[in-house]
Amino acid sequence: MIKIIDVNSFIRENRLTGPIVSPQIFLTNSFNFHPKGLMSEEIFGMEGTVERTQSMSWIELNCYVIHPLIFQLLSTRIERRIPTIISGEKTFNLDPNTGELKDPPEGEEGKLNGFTSLYENIDKLRFRNTEGERGKFINNLYKYIKANTFFMNKILVISPDYRAVEVIQGTKQKVTEDNLTNLYKRIIELSVQVGSVQGAIYDVLAYQMQLLINSVYDYVRVKISKKEGMIRKLMLGARVDYSASSVIIPNPNLNIGEVGVPFRICTDIFEPFLLYGLVNSKYVNSIPDEFYIEGKKYLGKESYFGNE
Repeated sequence: MIKIIDVNSFIRENRLTGPIVSPQIFLTNSFNFHPKGLMSEEIFGMEGTVERTQSMSWIELNCYVIHPLIFQLLSTRIERRIPTIISGEKTFNLDPNTGELKDPPEGEEGKLNGFTSLYENIDKLRFRNTEGERGKFINNLYKYIKANTFFMNKILVISPDYRAVEVIQGTKQKVTEDNLTNLYKRIIELSVQVGSVQGAIYDVLAYQMQLLINSVYDYVRVKISKKEGMIRKLMLGARVDYSASSVIIPNPNLNIGEVGVPFRICTDIFEPFLLYGLVNSKYVNSIPDEFYIEGKKYLGKESYFGNE
């Protein structure tokens, strides 16, 4: 069973500061971070501090949406009709005996139509074909419903250090933002709209919110996965001392069996040998004492002065 975080419990247990309520990055006519915005130093901590690197916050959605991981599971493996319900594309009824989705009688409108109806009837919903691998997924869905993690009404906001804002100086100062920050801004703006409406309009906006939350999930999933992702880059990347990388290009001046290596690359690769030769050469007396001492320490020699 995939562990789905209960966002409300996570916020409470980790005592997160928030919520973020403003889509503004900076205060008006300044480059000071908005105290209630997505880069707030009041919420995330001062720039350059460890606190800011490790902190998180959240945004109130003002509506319920399906957890994006569960939504993906439903859409691809379990019940493709649910996305059509919350989008308003189609309507269905719940069979009073089995709890399964049924097409309404011809000429009639189904009772399940929009986010509100699905949220109110989720405990009654049952899925077909509960055998094998599909059955395991379905049983997990029932557990998510019972644990109140099927839906979510808040979204976590990661540290600003992983979605930095850059101010480009010039004749006109330009601010560039990470795509994730832009998604968060759109969620905040939509949450304000959702909180001011009811009925059919609420369902329409709630579906738009679902699509935005799905976009955040997809963006983060891509950003931390694959070879270029955050996990591979920061946690699993190979670290080799005295190595270098360069672009291989043809050189008509080289003979067969020869390879040309730029001088800067050579100094990286052969740094220990160059340093050893330098501090043990006949020119050692011309080397500053400070460098000679540190060089000998670096090479692990027991004697820092004199001939060996």
